[in-house]
Amino acid sequence: MLQGTRVIELSTDVAGAFTGKLLAAYGADVILVEPPDGNPLRHFEPRLHGPDGSVLAAYLHAGKRSVVLDPHTEGDRERLRRLLGGADVVLDSHAPGELAARGIDPAALIKERPSLVVTSITPFGLTGPRAGWRATALTAFAAGGQMGVCGDPDEPPLKTAGHQAHYQAGLHAFAATMTALYAARHTGVGDHLDLSVQEVQAVTLEGSGANALVRGSEAGRNGNRTFAQWGIHECADGYVGVAAMPRQTGSVYEAIGHPEFKADPAVANGWSPGGDALMSTLIPQWTAERTAAQIFERAAEVRAPFAMIPTPRELLEWPALVESGFWRGVEHPVLGRHPLPAGPLEVNGHDRGEHRPAPLLGEHTEEVLAEAAGAPRTSHAPSAPSVDPHSPPPALDGVRVIDVTQIWAGPYGTRLLGDMGADVIKVEGPTFADNVRTMGGATSAPAINLSSYFNDYNRNKRGISLDLQHPEGHEAMRRLLASADVFIENWSSGVADRLGLGYEALHALNPRLIYVTMPGFGHHGGDSARVGFGPTIEQMGGLVALQGYEGGPPHRSGISYGDPNAGTTAAAAVAMALVNRERTGEGCHVLVPQRDVIVQFVGEFVLAEALGCPFPMRTGSRDAFLAPHNVYRASDSETRQILGPTGNVLREVNDRWLAIAVDSDEAWRALRSAIGDRRLDDPALDTAAGRKAAEADIDAAIAEWTRARDADEAAVLLQSAGVAASPVLTPWLVARDEHLAVRGAFLGYDHPDAGRQRCTAPAWRLARRPVTSVRAAPQFGQHTVEVLTEAGYAASRIEAMMELGIITEDLLSV
Repeated sequence: MLQGTRVIELSTDVAGAFTGKLLAAYGADVILVEPPDGNPLRHFEPRLHGPDGSVLAAYLHAGKRSVVLDPHTEGDRERLRRLLGGADVVLDSHAPGELAARGIDPAALIKERPSLVVTSITPFGLTGPRAGWRATALTAFAAGGQMGVCGDPDEPPLKTAGHQAHYQAGLHAFAATMTALYAARHTGVGDHLDLSVQEVQAVTLEGSGANALVRGSEAGRNGNRTFAQWGIHECADGYVGVAAMPRQTGSVYEAIGHPEFKADPAVANGWSPGGDALMSTLIPQWTAERTAAQIFERAAEVRAPFAMIPTPRELLEWPALVESGFWRGVEHPVLGRHPLPAGPLEVNGHDRGEHRPAPLLGEHTEEVLAEAAGAPRTSHAPSAPSVDPHSPPPALDGVRVIDVTQIWAGPYGTRLLGDMGADVIKVEGPTFADNVRTMGGATSAPAINLSSYFNDYNRNKRGISLDLQHPEGHEAMRRLLASADVFIENWSSGVADRLGLGYEALHALNPRLIYVTMPGFGHHGGDSARVGFGPTIEQMGGLVALQGYEGGPPHRSGISYGDPNAGTTAAAAVAMALVNRERTGEGCHVLVPQRDVIVQFVGEFVLAEALGCPFPMRTGSRDAFLAPHNVYRASDSETRQILGPTGNVLREVNDRWLAIAVDSDEAWRALRSAIGDRRLDDPALDTAAGRKAAEADIDAAIAEWTRARDADEAAVLLQSAGVAASPVLTPWLVARDEHLAVRGAFLGYDHPDAGRQRCTAPAWRLARRPVTSVRAAPQFGQHTVEVLTEAGYAASRIEAMMELGIITEDLLSV
């Protein structure tokens, strides 16, 4: 897909490395430029045989070429400039201004080469009061709002496993880079992307983010259960998950042997007070008497959304993954043979990406420098810009997307496309609105247009209502698709073909159409018929088994974690397919198996398991190798209210927390000096091993210090000393964060029914194509007449379709 694309990777963290890995997997020539002592990831534990044996580096540098250049010498700086001069994309995750201070400024290259794409990935963005702050996996996660809603209400906020904040940022950077690369190939004008790890999390807070911005509501930590049918339960041999929307309540009753309750209006909705109370008794009783495998098997029989929670070893042996060839073996010269997961996208039924082992340090230096000294590379970008490079149109200007997705995963992906200028047409059914519109009980306008959750993730779209099962509605959809660029759906496997909207039928109609499908578990194999929402996806993808409090059960993330990451992958798929279409003239079929996206985020855990050096599981917010590394209670703040659907106060909270991570001896000395506690002066604590051995005592001393201090002020103090620290932000605190406000991370707009609204800005900034405003999410069916008129329908025919209920401007009764 990315044949002929050259990427120069100047990464320093997991986010940049993951972006480069994804680009390499789909055909880009990714050249990793490393200092003489190696990229920082080579120094992460576990390491089996020196820097070339780092498990994390073996995973994230797979498929790349390695070049060693010393940025402190003028000769190597000149060699680096020559490499950059032949790049299509530059990935940079250095601190703002760090490379420019050494005479290497990737952003300045855009002025010389208008088609270049530069993607800068930093913890807090290139500008703003915290632009220079350091971050680790812990403190980056603390800053974005997701950690504030992860964990039990009577315990500290909980860090998710591994490097989740950076993986999310790397995936968004992949989508952003593909979007800008398409614009460069289409118009000859690239861009400089500013992507903040903090902001990526802030835009993916599910309904709690919108509630904080629009309603002023805080969101609490709800533990492992929001509802009985939306949580994790103990079973006879471990734990299982369930994530059922109200419409799946009947299948849950069928699974647990109580179909008689399906028709009882008092409990037919498992999210209602009565239904939840009953389920809270019945589900734990049923799961406690059965093994996870038995529960999983029964759930498949009635299509109930129960999930197993596999460990890394179980993922490696998972039948559906093994049968599909998902695990790709590579031969590493130091680590030997080990598996890598297939890519998160499958193109045209077979392409899951290329898989080559990670390079040794400097393995390709001579080869790459010889290439750079030869003839200039041929660029796929136009020889001259076709638009004004100083004010180009939006990156996806002129791209039309037909969007039949619902809930969060698909709508988030298409929101990313809409934010970048695509004409996204959201299609709902006359009797079946997007479930997010109606989950609060709304049944008609204007109530179905008031959901802040729906409005947040469906902005910058037009909306139509169309009955796809009616012959005339089906024909109208085909007419729209005949001239569309993209069709995207997240139906269960088989639905598209039953509706006559499968890939083969639509490819025959429109060979340039890019068809993106987002099933939970693919369209083939033993899991393909299963139902799954975001929590199911993260459970089945291997993340949940890894995280939790010490000695406790596996713990879900604070959001429906599978959804935004699948949506981001779908947006990346669209942009990558557009890049490919610029070269080939052909559309394609792209499959996004949502579970497989989450597996990408735990790749180092699976690799470590396969190599016999597994990471410890469920360590709370502590790290397997670093100490101190935890979350500490700070002084309490003003009271924050958690509001119910009608504005009623459910509960009040005032707790504040501070995340601190010491990742070097130098940082330890800085922390010790800042705290000034003589108990920390013991010379035995001067080494990482000594600190890890005394972790409990160190944590106790730090906790005393933080409890008497304001979380924000303590973080500023520690960062100024060189210690990675961050207040743990909640959705309410994110909505009021000064740094985000200075960066313009919040925008306002007017909604015809909901009134004045606040929302987050796009997940990435474009220097040449800034997004400074957004359009309100569509009212139900708002643009039906407009879109059909554009498609050539006469007013009389539209009126007749309206009378028959094929199209509507309000939700019809079922």
